[in-house]
Amino acid sequence: MEREPQIIEVLLVDTPDDAAGTSQMLADDGQAFSAWRASSLLEALDVLARRGFDIIVVELNLPDSYGLATFEALRLHTRDIPIVVMTAADNQQLALSAVERGAQDCLIKGKMTTSALARVIRYVVARHRRSLKDKIERQVAGRTIGIMGAKGGVGATTLAAYLAVCLREQTAREQPAGKILLVDLEANSSSTSALFETKGQFTLADAAANLHRLDREYWSGIVSETRFGVDLLNPPGRKGGAEMPAAERVRHVVRFARNLYPLVVIDLGVPGPIAVEVLRETQDLVLVVTPTLIEMIEARRVLQKLSEAGFAAKQIHLVWNRVMRQQAGAMRAFEKAIGRSAVRSIPDCAAEIELSYCDGRFLDPRLPLHREAEMLAAHLLGRDVARASHSLLALLAAIGLRRDKASPRALEGDGASSLSASGVEK
Repeated sequence: MEREPQIIEVLLVDTPDDAAGTSQMLADDGQAFSAWRASSLLEALDVLARRGFDIIVVELNLPDSYGLATFEALRLHTRDIPIVVMTAADNQQLALSAVERGAQDCLIKGKMTTSALARVIRYVVARHRRSLKDKIERQVAGRTIGIMGAKGGVGATTLAAYLAVCLREQTAREQPAGKILLVDLEANSSSTSALFETKGQFTLADAAANLHRLDREYWSGIVSETRFGVDLLNPPGRKGGAEMPAAERVRHVVRFARNLYPLVVIDLGVPGPIAVEVLRETQDLVLVVTPTLIEMIEARRVLQKLSEAGFAAKQIHLVWNRVMRQQAGAMRAFEKAIGRSAVRSIPDCAAEIELSYCDGRFLDPRLPLHREAEMLAAHLLGRDVARASHSLLALLAAIGLRRDKASPRALEGDGASSLSASGVEK
Protein backbone atom coordinates (compact mmCIF):
# COMPACT_ATOMS: atom_id res chain seq x y z
CA MET A 1 0.00 0.00 0.00
CA GLU A 2 1.46 3.35 -1.08
CA ARG A 3 1.83 5.90 1.71
CA GLU A 4 0.49 9.40 1.28
CA PRO A 5 3.26 12.01 0.92
CA GLN A 6 4.13 13.88 4.11
CA ILE A 7 3.13 17.53 4.03
CA ILE A 8 6.11 19.91 3.91
CA GLU A 9 5.53 23.13 5.87
CA VAL A 10 7.16 26.04 4.02
CA LEU A 11 7.65 29.60 5.27
CA LEU A 12 8.00 32.04 2.35
CA VAL A 13 9.61 35.35 3.32
CA ASP A 14 9.29 37.85 0.48
CA THR A 15 7.30 40.84 -0.71
CA PRO A 16 3.54 40.12 -0.69
CA ASP A 17 3.27 39.83 -4.50
CA ASP A 18 6.35 37.64 -4.94
CA ALA A 19 5.47 35.43 -1.96
CA ALA A 20 1.97 34.94 -3.38
CA GLY A 21 3.48 33.94 -6.73
CA THR A 22 5.85 31.44 -5.13
CA SER A 23 3.02 30.03 -3.04
CA GLN A 24 0.93 29.53 -6.19
CA MET A 25 3.82 27.71 -7.86
CA LEU A 26 3.93 25.26 -4.97
CA ALA A 27 0.18 24.78 -5.18
CA ASP A 28 0.41 24.14 -8.94
CA ASP A 29 3.08 21.48 -8.47
CA GLY A 30 0.56 19.11 -6.96
CA GLN A 31 2.91 17.99 -4.19
CA ALA A 32 2.05 18.09 -0.49
CA PHE A 33 3.19 21.62 0.39
CA SER A 34 1.67 23.95 2.95
CA ALA A 35 2.95 27.50 2.46
CA TRP A 36 2.86 30.38 4.97
CA ARG A 37 3.90 33.90 3.96
CA ALA A 38 5.71 36.73 5.72
CA SER A 39 6.60 40.07 4.11
CA SER A 40 9.37 41.21 6.48
CA LEU A 41 12.02 39.78 8.76
CA LEU A 42 10.14 40.81 11.90
CA GLU A 43 6.93 39.22 10.64
CA ALA A 44 8.86 36.04 9.84
CA LEU A 45 10.28 35.91 13.37
CA ASP A 46 6.80 36.39 14.82
CA VAL A 47 5.46 33.50 12.71
CA LEU A 48 8.41 31.30 13.69
CA ALA A 49 7.70 32.01 17.35
CA ARG A 50 4.17 30.62 16.92
CA ARG A 51 4.72 27.50 14.84
CA GLY A 52 7.33 25.20 13.36
CA PHE A 53 8.36 24.76 9.73
CA ASP A 54 10.27 22.23 7.68
CA ILE A 55 12.01 24.86 5.55
CA ILE A 56 12.35 28.63 5.08
CA VAL A 57 12.58 30.15 1.60
CA VAL A 58 13.67 33.76 1.92
CA GLU A 59 14.36 36.77 -0.30
CA LEU A 60 17.47 38.38 1.17
CA ASN A 61 16.38 41.98 0.52
CA LEU A 62 13.39 42.83 2.70
CA PRO A 63 11.84 46.12 3.88
CA ASP A 64 13.45 45.81 7.34
CA SER A 65 16.59 43.80 6.53
CA TYR A 66 19.04 43.64 3.65
CA GLY A 67 21.49 41.14 2.22
CA LEU A 68 23.39 38.64 4.35
CA ALA A 69 22.05 40.25 7.53
CA THR A 70 18.65 38.75 6.65
CA PHE A 71 20.09 35.25 6.43
CA GLU A 72 22.21 35.64 9.56
CA ALA A 73 19.22 36.85 11.60
CA LEU A 74 17.08 33.90 10.53
CA ARG A 75 19.93 31.44 11.12
CA LEU A 76 20.48 32.75 14.65
CA HIS A 77 16.79 32.69 15.50
CA THR A 78 15.95 29.25 14.14
CA ARG A 79 17.03 25.84 15.32
CA ASP A 80 17.19 22.90 12.94
CA ILE A 81 15.26 24.60 10.13
CA PRO A 82 17.04 24.62 6.74
CA ILE A 83 17.07 27.89 4.80
CA VAL A 84 16.98 28.35 1.02
CA VAL A 85 17.71 31.87 -0.24
CA MET A 86 16.20 33.64 -3.26
CA THR A 87 17.66 36.62 -5.05
CA ALA A 88 17.61 38.44 -8.38
CA ALA A 89 19.82 37.34 -11.27
CA ASP A 90 22.20 40.26 -10.73
CA ASN A 91 22.70 39.27 -7.09
CA GLN A 92 23.93 35.69 -7.52
CA GLN A 93 27.15 36.39 -5.63
CA LEU A 94 25.06 37.41 -2.61
CA ALA A 95 23.19 34.10 -2.77
CA LEU A 96 26.43 32.15 -3.05
CA SER A 97 27.82 34.00 -0.02
CA ALA A 98 24.73 32.92 1.95
CA VAL A 99 25.33 29.30 0.91
CA GLU A 100 28.94 29.58 2.10
CA ARG A 101 27.55 30.69 5.49
CA GLY A 102 25.17 27.77 5.82
CA ALA A 103 22.18 28.25 3.50
CA GLN A 104 21.13 24.92 1.99
CA ASP A 105 20.60 26.16 -1.57
CA CYS A 106 19.88 29.25 -3.66
CA LEU A 107 17.19 30.09 -6.20
CA ILE A 108 17.36 32.82 -8.84
CA LYS A 109 14.17 34.79 -9.41
CA GLY A 110 12.99 34.87 -12.98
CA LYS A 111 14.75 31.59 -13.76
CA MET A 112 12.87 29.49 -11.22
CA THR A 113 10.39 26.99 -12.61
CA THR A 114 7.65 25.32 -10.64
CA SER A 115 9.28 21.90 -10.88
CA ALA A 116 12.72 23.27 -9.95
CA LEU A 117 11.32 25.08 -6.90
CA ALA A 118 9.48 21.98 -5.68
CA ARG A 119 12.48 19.74 -6.35
CA VAL A 120 14.90 21.97 -4.37
CA ILE A 121 12.52 22.13 -1.41
CA ARG A 122 11.93 18.38 -1.36
CA TYR A 123 15.65 17.55 -1.62
CA VAL A 124 16.69 20.05 1.04
CA VAL A 125 14.03 18.83 3.47
CA ALA A 126 14.89 15.17 2.80
CA ARG A 127 18.61 15.77 3.43
CA HIS A 128 17.88 17.71 6.58
CA ARG A 129 15.49 15.10 7.98
CA ARG A 130 18.07 12.41 7.39
CA SER A 131 20.77 14.40 9.15
CA LEU A 132 18.47 14.99 12.13
CA LYS A 133 17.66 11.31 12.33
CA ASP A 134 21.35 10.40 12.34
CA LYS A 135 22.33 13.11 14.79
CA ILE A 136 22.93 11.97 18.40
CA GLU A 137 22.27 14.57 21.02
CA ARG A 138 25.08 14.48 23.60
CA GLN A 139 24.94 17.97 25.01
CA VAL A 140 22.88 19.57 27.74
CA ALA A 141 23.02 22.80 25.69
CA GLY A 142 19.73 24.60 25.38
CA ARG A 143 18.12 23.01 28.42
CA THR A 144 15.60 25.30 30.07
CA ILE A 145 14.42 25.08 33.69
CA GLY A 146 11.38 27.05 34.81
CA ILE A 147 10.72 28.14 38.41
CA MET A 148 7.07 28.85 39.26
CA GLY A 149 5.35 29.76 42.50
CA ALA A 150 2.00 28.16 43.23
CA LYS A 151 1.01 31.74 44.06
CA GLY A 152 2.80 34.99 44.73
CA GLY A 153 5.05 35.46 47.74
CA VAL A 154 6.37 31.89 48.11
CA GLY A 155 10.03 32.80 47.52
CA ALA A 156 10.30 31.49 43.95
CA THR A 157 12.47 34.38 42.75
CA THR A 158 15.02 34.00 45.53
CA LEU A 159 15.18 30.25 44.90
CA ALA A 160 15.61 30.87 41.15
CA ALA A 161 18.59 33.14 41.85
CA TYR A 162 20.25 30.63 44.19
CA LEU A 163 19.53 27.77 41.78
CA ALA A 164 21.14 29.59 38.85
CA VAL A 165 24.28 30.19 40.93
CA CYS A 166 24.42 26.55 42.07
CA LEU A 167 23.91 25.23 38.54
CA ARG A 168 26.85 27.34 37.40
CA GLU A 169 28.99 26.05 40.27
CA GLN A 170 28.20 22.43 39.44
CA THR A 171 28.76 22.72 35.67
CA ALA A 172 31.88 24.91 35.82
CA ARG A 173 34.28 21.97 35.59
CA GLU A 174 32.71 20.51 32.43
CA GLN A 175 32.07 23.91 30.85
CA PRO A 176 34.58 26.43 32.23
CA ALA A 177 33.46 29.16 29.84
CA GLY A 178 29.78 28.28 29.86
CA LYS A 179 27.63 30.76 31.71
CA ILE A 180 24.08 30.23 32.99
CA LEU A 181 21.30 32.61 31.98
CA LEU A 182 18.60 33.71 34.42
CA VAL A 183 15.51 35.28 32.86
CA ASP A 184 13.11 37.13 35.16
CA LEU A 185 9.54 37.47 33.86
CA GLU A 186 8.33 39.59 36.76
CA ALA A 187 6.63 42.66 35.29
CA ASN A 188 6.44 44.79 38.42
CA SER A 189 9.60 43.98 40.37
CA SER A 190 13.37 44.06 40.13
CA SER A 191 14.22 41.55 42.87
CA THR A 192 16.76 39.64 40.81
CA SER A 193 18.60 42.86 39.98
CA ALA A 194 18.82 43.61 43.71
CA LEU A 195 19.99 40.10 44.63
CA PHE A 196 22.73 40.10 41.98
CA GLU A 197 23.57 43.79 42.49
CA THR A 198 23.27 44.61 38.79
CA LYS A 199 22.58 48.03 37.35
CA GLY A 200 21.92 47.16 33.71
CA GLN A 201 19.52 49.52 31.98
CA PHE A 202 18.16 46.99 29.48
CA THR A 203 15.47 44.39 30.17
CA LEU A 204 13.49 41.53 28.71
CA ALA A 205 11.22 44.15 27.13
CA ASP A 206 14.16 45.49 25.07
CA ALA A 207 15.04 42.01 23.81
CA ALA A 208 11.41 41.27 22.89
CA ALA A 209 11.03 44.58 21.05
CA ASN A 210 14.17 43.96 18.98
CA LEU A 211 13.79 40.39 17.80
CA HIS A 212 14.92 41.42 14.33
CA ARG A 213 18.20 42.77 15.73
CA LEU A 214 19.10 39.96 18.11
CA ASP A 215 22.53 38.51 17.55
CA ARG A 216 25.40 37.70 19.90
CA GLU A 217 26.74 41.23 19.92
CA TYR A 218 23.37 42.87 20.56
CA TRP A 219 22.54 40.26 23.21
CA SER A 220 25.78 40.91 25.11
CA GLY A 221 24.75 44.55 25.41
CA ILE A 222 21.32 43.67 26.85
CA VAL A 223 22.14 41.09 29.53
CA SER A 224 23.80 41.99 32.82
CA GLU A 225 26.90 40.03 33.78
CA THR A 226 27.26 39.00 37.42
CA ARG A 227 30.22 37.88 39.50
CA PHE A 228 28.66 34.42 39.86
CA GLY A 229 29.05 33.39 36.21
CA VAL A 230 25.33 34.01 35.68
CA ASP A 231 24.02 36.38 33.03
CA LEU A 232 20.80 38.13 34.03
CA LEU A 233 18.11 39.28 31.63
CA ASN A 234 16.46 41.89 33.81
CA PRO A 235 12.68 41.94 34.21
CA PRO A 236 10.61 44.75 32.64
CA GLY A 237 9.96 45.99 36.17
CA ARG A 238 13.64 47.00 36.35
CA LYS A 239 12.71 50.23 34.55
CA GLY A 240 9.57 50.79 36.59
CA GLY A 241 6.11 50.78 35.05
CA ALA A 242 7.23 48.96 31.90
CA GLU A 243 4.62 46.81 30.18
CA MET A 244 5.20 43.10 29.81
CA PRO A 245 5.95 42.09 26.19
CA ALA A 246 3.58 39.81 24.29
CA ALA A 247 3.87 36.18 25.35
CA GLU A 248 4.90 34.96 21.90
CA ARG A 249 7.77 37.46 21.76
CA VAL A 250 8.98 36.41 25.19
CA ARG A 251 8.92 32.81 24.07
CA HIS A 252 11.03 33.69 21.03
CA VAL A 253 13.58 35.49 23.20
CA VAL A 254 13.92 32.28 25.24
CA ARG A 255 14.33 30.22 22.08
CA PHE A 256 17.11 32.52 20.93
CA ALA A 257 18.84 32.39 24.33
CA ARG A 258 18.88 28.58 24.23
CA ASN A 259 21.33 28.84 21.33
CA LEU A 260 23.80 30.76 23.51
CA TYR A 261 23.69 29.05 26.92
CA PRO A 262 23.95 25.43 28.07
CA LEU A 263 21.35 26.10 30.76
CA VAL A 264 18.64 28.74 31.02
CA VAL A 265 16.73 29.31 34.28
CA ILE A 266 13.46 31.21 33.97
CA ASP A 267 11.65 32.78 36.91
CA LEU A 268 8.12 32.31 35.60
CA GLY A 269 6.44 34.04 38.52
CA VAL A 270 2.90 32.75 39.04
CA PRO A 271 0.74 30.84 36.54
CA GLY A 272 -0.51 33.20 33.84
CA PRO A 273 -0.67 33.59 30.02
CA ILE A 274 3.02 34.46 29.61
CA ALA A 275 4.21 31.74 32.00
CA VAL A 276 2.08 29.14 30.21
CA GLU A 277 3.43 30.20 26.81
CA VAL A 278 7.06 30.12 27.95
CA LEU A 279 6.49 26.73 29.60
CA ARG A 280 6.47 25.27 26.09
CA GLU A 281 10.20 26.02 25.91
CA THR A 282 11.10 24.36 29.23
CA GLN A 283 12.26 20.83 29.86
CA ASP A 284 11.82 20.96 33.64
CA LEU A 285 9.55 22.91 35.98
CA VAL A 286 10.25 23.54 39.66
CA LEU A 287 6.96 24.28 41.41
CA VAL A 288 7.52 26.14 44.69
CA VAL A 289 4.90 25.72 47.43
CA THR A 290 4.75 26.87 51.03
CA PRO A 291 2.88 24.46 53.34
CA THR A 292 -0.18 26.60 54.02
CA LEU A 293 -3.73 25.55 53.17
CA ILE A 294 -4.44 28.19 50.51
CA GLU A 295 -1.16 27.65 48.69
CA MET A 296 -1.51 23.87 48.75
CA ILE A 297 -4.96 24.23 47.19
CA GLU A 298 -3.46 26.49 44.52
CA ALA A 299 -0.61 24.05 43.94
CA ARG A 300 -3.02 21.19 43.39
CA ARG A 301 -4.95 23.28 40.86
CA VAL A 302 -1.72 24.22 39.05
CA LEU A 303 -0.62 20.59 38.89
CA GLN A 304 -3.97 19.63 37.39
CA LYS A 305 -3.72 22.37 34.75
CA LEU A 306 -0.18 21.31 33.86
CA SER A 307 -1.31 17.73 33.46
CA GLU A 308 -4.17 18.80 31.18
CA ALA A 309 -1.69 20.83 29.12
CA GLY A 310 0.38 17.69 28.53
CA PHE A 311 3.25 18.49 30.91
CA ALA A 312 4.65 15.11 31.99
CA ALA A 313 4.78 14.34 35.71
CA LYS A 314 8.51 13.56 35.50
CA GLN A 315 9.14 17.11 34.29
CA ILE A 316 7.62 18.68 37.42
CA HIS A 317 9.72 18.94 40.58
CA LEU A 318 7.83 19.94 43.72
CA VAL A 319 9.75 21.99 46.30
CA TRP A 320 8.51 22.97 49.74
CA ASN A 321 9.73 26.37 50.91
CA ARG A 322 9.67 28.14 54.29
CA VAL A 323 8.97 24.90 56.14
CA MET A 324 8.30 25.02 59.89
CA ARG A 325 8.28 22.06 62.26
CA GLN A 326 4.55 22.01 62.92
CA GLN A 327 3.74 21.77 59.19
CA ALA A 328 5.15 18.24 58.70
CA GLY A 329 1.73 16.56 58.93
CA ALA A 330 0.13 18.86 56.37
CA MET A 331 3.03 18.29 53.98
CA ARG A 332 2.75 14.51 54.21
CA ALA A 333 -1.01 14.66 53.70
CA PHE A 334 -0.64 16.88 50.63
CA GLU A 335 2.01 14.67 49.05
CA LYS A 336 -0.17 11.62 49.63
CA ALA A 337 -3.19 13.37 48.11
CA ILE A 338 -1.38 14.31 44.89
CA GLY A 339 0.57 11.06 44.66
CA ARG A 340 4.03 12.62 44.54
CA SER A 341 6.80 13.60 46.92
CA ALA A 342 8.72 16.83 47.01
CA VAL A 343 12.29 16.69 45.73
CA ARG A 344 13.48 19.25 48.29
CA SER A 345 12.19 20.81 51.51
CA ILE A 346 13.65 24.20 52.42
CA PRO A 347 13.46 25.46 56.02
CA ASP A 348 12.00 28.86 56.82
CA CYS A 349 15.00 31.17 56.67
CA ALA A 350 13.30 34.40 55.56
CA ALA A 351 14.71 36.32 58.55
CA GLU A 352 18.24 35.12 57.81
CA ILE A 353 17.90 36.12 54.16
CA GLU A 354 16.83 39.62 55.12
CA LEU A 355 19.63 39.98 57.67
CA SER A 356 22.19 38.90 55.09
CA TYR A 357 20.77 41.45 52.68
CA CYS A 358 20.98 44.19 55.29
CA ASP A 359 24.62 43.24 55.97
CA GLY A 360 25.47 43.43 52.26
CA ARG A 361 25.78 39.67 51.83
CA PHE A 362 23.73 38.97 48.72
CA LEU A 363 23.05 35.33 47.80
CA ASP A 364 24.87 34.24 50.96
CA PRO A 365 26.36 30.72 50.51
CA ARG A 366 26.16 30.11 54.28
CA LEU A 367 22.36 30.10 54.36
CA PRO A 368 20.40 26.81 54.42
CA LEU A 369 18.69 27.99 51.23
CA HIS A 370 22.01 27.79 49.37
CA ARG A 371 22.60 24.22 50.54
CA GLU A 372 19.12 23.17 49.46
CA ALA A 373 19.58 24.92 46.11
CA GLU A 374 22.79 22.89 45.67
CA MET A 375 20.82 19.71 46.25
CA LEU A 376 18.08 20.82 43.86
CA ALA A 377 20.67 21.64 41.19
CA ALA A 378 22.25 18.20 41.62
CA HIS A 379 18.82 16.59 41.29
CA LEU A 380 18.04 18.48 38.08
CA LEU A 381 21.44 17.58 36.62
CA GLY A 382 20.95 13.92 37.51
CA ARG A 383 23.81 13.84 39.98
CA ASP A 384 24.11 12.17 43.38
CA VAL A 385 22.21 13.90 46.15
CA ALA A 386 23.06 13.30 49.81
CA ARG A 387 20.16 11.26 51.15
CA ALA A 388 20.52 12.55 54.69
CA SER A 389 20.00 16.12 53.55
CA HIS A 390 16.62 15.18 52.09
CA SER A 391 15.27 13.66 55.30
CA LEU A 392 12.22 15.62 56.43
CA LEU A 393 12.83 14.69 60.07
CA ALA A 394 16.42 15.91 59.84
CA LEU A 395 15.19 19.09 58.22
CA LEU A 396 12.66 19.80 60.95
CA ALA A 397 15.22 19.04 63.64
CA ALA A 398 17.58 21.52 62.01
CA ILE A 399 14.83 24.14 61.97
CA GLY A 400 14.23 23.68 65.67
CA LEU A 401 17.94 23.88 66.43
CA ARG A 402 18.36 27.06 64.44
CA ARG A 403 15.31 28.65 66.01
CA ASP A 404 16.63 27.87 69.50
CA LYS A 405 19.95 29.50 68.65
CA ALA A 406 18.52 32.44 66.67
CA SER A 407 19.28 35.90 67.95
CA PRO A 408 16.47 38.18 69.15
CA ARG A 409 17.15 40.34 66.12
CA ALA A 410 16.62 37.43 63.77
CA LEU A 411 13.40 36.40 65.50
CA GLU A 412 11.93 39.88 65.68
CA GLY A 413 13.13 40.99 62.25
CA ASP A 414 14.60 44.28 63.63
CA GLY A 415 12.96 46.27 60.89
CA ALA A 416 14.25 43.98 58.11
CA SER A 417 10.74 42.81 57.23
CA SER A 418 10.29 45.96 55.15
CA LEU A 419 12.68 44.42 52.65
CA SER A 420 10.30 41.54 52.11
CA ALA A 421 7.42 43.93 51.63
CA SER A 422 9.39 45.83 49.00
CA GLY A 423 10.01 42.69 47.00
CA VAL A 424 13.54 41.55 47.79
CA GLU A 425 12.19 38.06 48.39
CA LYS A 426 9.09 37.18 46.48
